[in-house]
Amino acid sequence: MVTLSDIRAAATRLAPHIHETPILRCRSLDEAAGRPLALKAENLQRGGAFKLRGALNTLLQLSAADRARGVIAHSSGNHAQGVAIAARMLGVRAVIVMPQNANPLKVAATRGYGADVVQDGVTGDNREQATARLIAQHGYTLVHPYDDDRIIAGQGTVGLEIATQVNDVDAVFVPIGGGGLISGVAAAVKSLHPGARVFGVETEGADDAARSLASGSRQRLSAVPTTIADGIRSLSVGERNWEIIRRLVDGVLVVSDFDVAAALTLLLTRVKTVVEPTGAVAAAALLSRKHADRIGDVRNAAVVLSGGNLDLGSLPLALPLADPPAGAHPISVTPS
Repeated sequence: MVTLSDIRAAATRLAPHIHETPILRCRSLDEAAGRPLALKAENLQRGGAFKLRGALNTLLQLSAADRARGVIAHSSGNHAQGVAIAARMLGVRAVIVMPQNANPLKVAATRGYGADVVQDGVTGDNREQATARLIAQHGYTLVHPYDDDRIIAGQGTVGLEIATQVNDVDAVFVPIGGGGLISGVAAAVKSLHPGARVFGVETEGADDAARSLASGSRQRLSAVPTTIADGIRSLSVGERNWEIIRRLVDGVLVVSDFDVAAALTLLLTRVKTVVEPTGAVAAAALLSRKHADRIGDVRNAAVVLSGGNLDLGSLPLALPLADPPAGAHPISVTPS
């Protein structure tokens, strides 16, 4: 398992290159959630997401021969940008395999950072196979989006920062896709604050981690989910990630797309910070209040806003303005 020493070494390695992102607070969100929230603003990280941490930590540890072959990654967007930025920093060629239906904003940004993007015939189901074919043909070095100890340690620096920025943190809420972020955050937070709880958050239909914890074994979805949170459309968490999740994560909470859109709207209008749908997933678990019984009496909650690469053309503002679905908590706040 990735250790606190690994994460601290990653933090030292990354310090000259990344931002220590701030903690944001907002009375309106505290009121809506019924408890104080410390918002860890990874949407303000270079590249607009936490992904640069793991990507750069990996590239900085590659041998000269591995860098010379060029690197390759498969991603729906934010890992793509993280690898592209890291590769540009180090003068390494980057090839990114992205599904044809990937967010156009993220595709354009990845190309803008200098990476070669491959999309022809690529889907969410076959992108790993497409990547493997390109590695076999060209010898590229794989930078996996989550199932790699160097990635986990890099993402764990988010937890390291939370542990020093939030006094007596007693719970941390993290979105789960492939599991790189939550496994690194859990390893850091549990080492420094053993009594703190770590909760993952997924959306309905993208709930493979919740199913995995419930069954006791790693579960894989049969098809790529259609959630608006495009950053968590993985079919399953990684093998390394699962080993950490099953030991250190206290639970996985499931929210609806309605909950995510409502949380995104509050973050935009009340906190005045831009997040993408995936970046609002963890906040949605608290703002919806649908898991109050599982969360319990948390008084110092840290919530990871994982990314801010929002495509304004698909901003889902209309959804929370409609009548909430049956059983949904009507999020409301008093005027600021």
